[in-house]
Amino acid sequence: MENLLQTLNQINWDFSDYSSTKYPLDLNSIPWYPATFPAPIPKFLIALLTKQGDTVLDPFGGKGTTAVESIKQNRQFIYNDLNPFAFDIANNIFQMMECCGNNRDVITRVYNEDILLLKNKNRTNEVDTYEGKNFEDISKYYPNDFLMRLENLNVNKDVILWYHVDTLIELLDIYEQLLSVTKEQTYFVRKFALVSILKETCSQRGHFTYVTDNCAPKKILYYNAISAYFAMLERIQLAFDDFFKQYYTVNEKNNILSLINKSQIYQGDARKLDWINDASVDLVVTSPPYLCAQDYVKTMRLTNFFFPTEEFKSSVANEIGSRSRRNGNPSIVVNDFYSAMNDVISEVNRVLKSKKYFCLIVGQGKGKITQDYDTVSDLINLIINNHGFEEIFRTSRKISYKVVRVGGVDYEEIIIFRKK
Repeated sequence: MENLLQTLNQINWDFSDYSSTKYPLDLNSIPWYPATFPAPIPKFLIALLTKQGDTVLDPFGGKGTTAVESIKQNRQFIYNDLNPFAFDIANNIFQMMECCGNNRDVITRVYNEDILLLKNKNRTNEVDTYEGKNFEDISKYYPNDFLMRLENLNVNKDVILWYHVDTLIELLDIYEQLLSVTKEQTYFVRKFALVSILKETCSQRGHFTYVTDNCAPKKILYYNAISAYFAMLERIQLAFDDFFKQYYTVNEKNNILSLINKSQIYQGDARKLDWINDASVDLVVTSPPYLCAQDYVKTMRLTNFFFPTEEFKSSVANEIGSRSRRNGNPSIVVNDFYSAMNDVISEVNRVLKSKKYFCLIVGQGKGKITQDYDTVSDLINLIINNHGFEEIFRTSRKISYKVVRVGGVDYEEIIIFRKK
């Protein structure tokens, strides 16, 4: 234990140099997702607190950062997240991991097929910028049959408020190419690349909460979606090449496909993990929602235009501690958050093996609703007093806004507990 604590204290947990810009080949940096923790956090925790063959759980799995780092180190993972879009991102990553494990050329093949069909298409409108917000004014830039095309593809017509006409036509060309495929593996490649460029080709260039809050752009700007798509395919190819290189450098004799097949990926509520067996997990690493800091489901509004889900409203309603509750009665909102987290910790306690570790990365949300509460300390006390965990390590890390943009949060805590 003394050696472990010494090692933990020697790590600079800020990881201020980690970003998708500096590490574009890191699979964890694709695609964009709000308020993710840097990959080195689970990387170090998994390396220090588990051994090869162990099982790592993240009940708030997000886009799968903990799961990817588990695989890199030859640990089985259990992924869970309530957000259907987060689950879809993670599922795409691991479907593609299986595809590339069987055939490393699958992404290159998609690139070569698509470039023949999608490149060198003429634009329909020479205007690069026009006024936004007003549906009727925007519609005049579109071909007469365009709304019918959207309806036939089951794409929400509000999408025209967010993208330039030519950008959207290019996105729909990619989307139709995706829908035309018969091979499942190429579907996942195209979908992963398309979802990964929706934010960068959107005309709303403000903070991502503008998308969350349904604030359509005032100016509609043209961004070349075809170029962005092929650049993303190239980046995805390089990222998977780098991932497999890292894996087989450390795990030369192991079969990554077998490891993935032994792992579990699930979309569900972290308060009810009854699909996981008692005392079957060796490590829990997770970053739960910070109270009233984010609306994770609503942030995926652009994806929902193209890949709508009936679970959108129900997922928003069931999201723990969501930002949309920031105008509610503070005592009710905070107590609901503590109650929900108590249920989550109860499940973590049930599935975690004795003497094993639970790592919590959490920050204090800012705003009127949280100003009279110390939610981090309250959660720590809840974990210790209600569930009998022992705190063995705690440190504060500064969040770099160039790396992770968490609503109003400058610092977060990394706390490691051990189950007695």
